[in-house]
Amino acid sequence: MKKKIYIAIGIIAIAALAIFGFNQLAPKQTPVEGAKAINIVVMDSTQDNKELYKGTIHTDAETLGDALVEAKDIKMVTEESAYGRYIVALCDVSQGSQEAGPWWLYESDNNESCKAQGMCMGIDETVIKDGDNFTFNLTADFN
Repeated sequence: MKKKIYIAIGIIAIAALAIFGFNQLAPKQTPVEGAKAINIVVMDSTQDNKELYKGTIHTDAETLGDALVEAKDIKMVTEESAYGRYIVALCDVSQGSQEAGPWWLYESDNNESCKAQGMCMGIDETVIKDGDNFTFNLTADFN
């Protein structure tokens, strides 16, 4: 009986250490206060890569989500989920159903948050800095 208790405690301890270790290893980006300019491209790959927007947003926002809310030319619509806001429409173009797509996805070639994670996380988790580039794409293909 004691052996089973020790094994259970050991498993719980290992799981707790793994979670704690992951949180410590995951890079945390420090928000940059003040004015910055970020470059945005919005594409619709369901319409032969039609360019819907290309420009620079000047903002004091610290996250990509807040910068997009401020941007007058992009017209973003979001919905809340357990993981934060996600984009359902950009530039008056809506995504498909959550199950079947197409979906709005984005990437960056120089944003520190995206590079550190190996992918861009949620728009409210992506810390922006002056000169960051973001490309949003309505796509049904994850490849």
